[in-house]
Amino acid sequence: MNFRQSFRIIFRNKTYSILNIVGLSIGLAVVLLICLMVYNERSFDKSFKESKNIYRINSLLTSFMPGETFATTSNKTGPYLQEAVPEIITTVRTFYKSYAIRIHDNQMKFLMTWADEDFFHLFDTPFIQGTPEDVMNQPNAIAISESMAKKLFGKEDPMGQSFSLDNQFPVEVKAVYKDYPKNSSFYDYQAIAPFKHGYPEWFRNEQWGNMNSETFALLAKNADVNDVGQQIAEAVKKGAGDDAFFIPKLQPLQDLHLYSAKIYNTSLSFKSDIGKVKTLTVLAIVILLVACVNYMNLSTARAQKRSKEIGVRKTLGAKRSGLIFRLTAETGIVTSISFVLAFILTCLLLPVFNTLLNQQLSFSLAFTPVLLFGALLIGLATTLLSAFYPAIHLSSFPPLLAIRSASVSRGSGHAFVRKILTVGQFAVAIVLIAWVFVIQGQIRYINNKDLGFNPHNLMAIPAPANVSEALANEYRSLSSVEMVSRESGYFFGKCSGNTILKSPDDKTGHSLWTLAADNNFIHTMQLKLIAGKNLPENAPEGGTVQIILNRKAVEYLETTPEEIIGKEVLAQIGAEKVIVCGVVEDFNFLTLYQHMEGFGIHNASFSPLSTIVLRVKNGNMTQQLNTFEHIFKKYAPNEFFNPGFSDQMWANLYETEHRTNRVAISFSILAIFVACMGVFGLTAFMAEQRTKEIGIRKVMGASIYDIVSLFTNSYLKLLLISLVLALPVAWWMGNNYLNSFAYRISVSWWMLAVAALITIIITILTVCMQVTKAAIANPVKSIKTE
Repeated sequence: MNFRQSFRIIFRNKTYSILNIVGLSIGLAVVLLICLMVYNERSFDKSFKESKNIYRINSLLTSFMPGETFATTSNKTGPYLQEAVPEIITTVRTFYKSYAIRIHDNQMKFLMTWADEDFFHLFDTPFIQGTPEDVMNQPNAIAISESMAKKLFGKEDPMGQSFSLDNQFPVEVKAVYKDYPKNSSFYDYQAIAPFKHGYPEWFRNEQWGNMNSETFALLAKNADVNDVGQQIAEAVKKGAGDDAFFIPKLQPLQDLHLYSAKIYNTSLSFKSDIGKVKTLTVLAIVILLVACVNYMNLSTARAQKRSKEIGVRKTLGAKRSGLIFRLTAETGIVTSISFVLAFILTCLLLPVFNTLLNQQLSFSLAFTPVLLFGALLIGLATTLLSAFYPAIHLSSFPPLLAIRSASVSRGSGHAFVRKILTVGQFAVAIVLIAWVFVIQGQIRYINNKDLGFNPHNLMAIPAPANVSEALANEYRSLSSVEMVSRESGYFFGKCSGNTILKSPDDKTGHSLWTLAADNNFIHTMQLKLIAGKNLPENAPEGGTVQIILNRKAVEYLETTPEEIIGKEVLAQIGAEKVIVCGVVEDFNFLTLYQHMEGFGIHNASFSPLSTIVLRVKNGNMTQQLNTFEHIFKKYAPNEFFNPGFSDQMWANLYETEHRTNRVAISFSILAIFVACMGVFGLTAFMAEQRTKEIGIRKVMGASIYDIVSLFTNSYLKLLLISLVLALPVAWWMGNNYLNSFAYRISVSWWMLAVAALITIIITILTVCMQVTKAAIANPVKSIKTE
C-alpha cells in the first residue's frame, strides 16, 4: 500500500477530511478522559498485597433503621469473629476522629485514626522512621504520614515531638510512614495510633451495642466468601443473643470506593458511585459513536467522487478484499491522526475535566500499560466501526458502472442507510438535551424546596458542654445574632441519636431520630409548631422527659397532633418517662434522596448540649466570624473553632448532582457539535452535488427561500422520525435518574419539547448556513459547473 498516495486521497478534499478528523478527535478525547477516570476509580485499594482477601464487615440493621447498611459495627465484632470463624486470619478495627491540637502556638484541626495493632501489616505500609511495633505497643504513641510530618513540623525531625489532643490527651510521634496512594481509601489516614489506647475511652467499650468502629477482616486465600458470610452471621446471632440488632455483611475492600454511596457512617473521604461512572462511560461511547457515524455518512455520501477510482482499480484487476483493506487502512490513517490530536486535547482538557468531576487525575496515567493497550483496542475498534460500511459500500461498485460515476450517485439503498444513521444522531442529541433539562430541573427543585425550616443564615459551632451555656448567652447579646439555640448535635444531616418509637400494637417499633435541645430550638430553626407547646425552659425533673414529635412520628402512632399532647410514648430515651409536649410540621432533616422519617426533640439530661446554633443577620460574614471566634476562644482557648454553615452543608450533599449536571451539559454540547459537523458536511456535499440543479431553479425563478427549503425539508422529515424515537427514551432516562430521589420533579412535556426544538433550530441553522452559500451563487456559473 502506498501511504503517500493514501494521504493524498484523504486530503484531496480538505473540508471533509478536517470534519472527519475533528469529529473523531473530539470523540476519542472524551473516551480517553473517561478511560482515565474509570481506570483510576477501579484501581482503588488494589495496591495492597492482600487486597483481594480483605473485606470490611458492614452492619445490616434489623432495628433502629431496619434495612439500612452501616460501615461501622460493634466494637466486639472483630475480636469475637476472629476467634469464632477459622477462615478469618485477623481483624482490624478503626475509628476516625477529629481533634484540636497546638503546634508552635498554631492551633489546627487534626484527624486521627485509632487502629488495632495489625493495621500496618494488613495494609502493608512502608515506614520512613520507626516501626509499627514502636507505635502499636506503647500508650500515647502515634505514627504520622510523611506529608503530615512536613505540615506539622516543617524541616524539623518529627520523631519524639509531642502535642496534646484537645489539650487533654498527650501523644508522641514514634514513627513516620509513607503517604498512602491517592487511589486508596486510606489516603486521609495521616495519623494512626493504637485503638486500645484511644481517646476518649467511650469508643473502645467492647459491647455489642457500642457501634463505633469500622472492622476489616483478612480471610484465608481459599476461603469461600459466601460460606464465611453465613458463618459470621450465625456467630454474631449466637454471641450477641438478645442484643443482636444487625446482621454482619462482608464487602470486598476493592468495592469500598465505588459501592459505598448508600452506606452510612463510612470514614471514606473519596467515596464515589458506580452509577455515575457507568453514566459517564455510556456518554463517552455515545459521543464516539456519533463521531463514527459522521465518518460513515460523509464517506458513503462522497462515494460518487471515488467511484471512477474504484472502477479503474477493479478493471486493472484489484480484488474486492484488497479494496476493502485499502479503504480500511485509509480510515486507519485518519484514526491515527485523530488519536494524536485526541491525546493533545486530553492533555489540554484534563484540568477542566478534573474541576468538573472533582478528580485529581494525572495525564501520566494514560501511559500505563493497561491504558495504552486499551487505547490501542479503542483505536482499532474505531477504525473498524468507521470503515466497515463505507469500505463494503465503495468496494461493491461494478467496475464499468462505477467508471460512469452517475450510476452510483443515486444509490437509494445506501442513502437509506445514511438517513438511518442521521436519525440516530438527531435522536442522541434530543435525548441528551432533555436529560440536561431534567437534571437542571431537579437541582432547581432541591435549591428551592420548602424544607420545613429556614436553612439560610444558620451556623453551627461545636463547643465544650461545660461552657456552651455561657458562650450561647454571650452570642445572644450580639446585634448580628438573631437567635441562639443549644443542641446535642447539629440536626441538619446529622442527628445526635436514633431510637425506637413503639405503638401499642407494634412490638418491633419504628425508627425515631432524636436530638436533645433547649427551648430555643424551634424558634431558631423556624419550625412550625402545629400542636402543644415548646420544650420547658428548665431541665427535666423526676425522671420525666418532654419531647416534641414531628407529624410523621405522630402518624405512625395512629393518632392526631392534638390528641397526643400530654400523653406518654414508648421511646427508648434513657430509662426515663417520655411525655409529648408538642408537635411540629415535618421538615427535611435528611437528604431529599430519603423519605421523611420520625423526629423527636427532647430535653433528656443525659445528652450534653455541646453544639451552639446561631441564626445570624446578613452582613460582613468575615467580620462576624472573627467576632464569634474571639468570643469562642475566651471560653475555650484550647478548642478548635470549627463553624459549619447550613447552606454549605446542603450544597455539599448534592455536589454530585451539580457535577453530573456540569458534565452532562459539557458532553451534550460536544455531542451536538459533532452531530452538527456531520450535518454541515452532508449539506455541503449535497449542495455541491446539486449545483447545476440549484442554478437551473434560480434561472426558472426560484427564490433563495425556495432553494433553502428544498434542503431543510428533507432534514425536517428525519428530525420528526428522530423525535418519535427519542422522546420515549428521553422520558425513560429522566425518570430513571429521578427515581434515586424520594422528593423529585416529574419529567414534564415542555422539557422534551424544548429539547426537540433546540435540536431542530440548531440543525436548520447549520443547514441554512451552508445552503445559503449555494443559493446566492451566480446561477450562470452554477450551470456551467462540471
